Amino acid sequence: MGLRPVLGDVALPLAARGAGTYTSGPVAGAGMAADVLLTVHVTAVSGTPTLNCSLEESSDGVSWSAVPGSATAQLTAAGNAVAAAAITKNYVRATSTVAGTTPSVTYRVVLLIVPE
Repeated sequence: MGLRPVLGDVALPLAARGAGTYTSGPVAGAGMAADVLLTVHVTAVSGTPTLNCSLEESSDGVSWSAVPGSATAQLTAAGNAVAAAAITKNYVRATSTVAGTTPSVTYRVVLLIVPE
């Protein structure tokens, strides 16, 4: 068994985001994602923010549900977080939530996908 190619995509590009929930579009083509590594890179924060990121999956690309065990550690300052999960449905996307007191978080989310 040899190594398989890994696919990658910037699910949420680097940007400053205030309080709210942000989701990417579907990142992998139907049925392509088997194992996904979610990476988050925070470059700056202001206020007293919290950032939570995780994966969602969907059979049809319309109705989404959380992927168990895919949440990263909560970020409150510049730094990095990762999480990995197995995808059981056709589509995968990243979701993130910024909360706190007058929060602003500059971050990006990248997904690395090992196809089936």
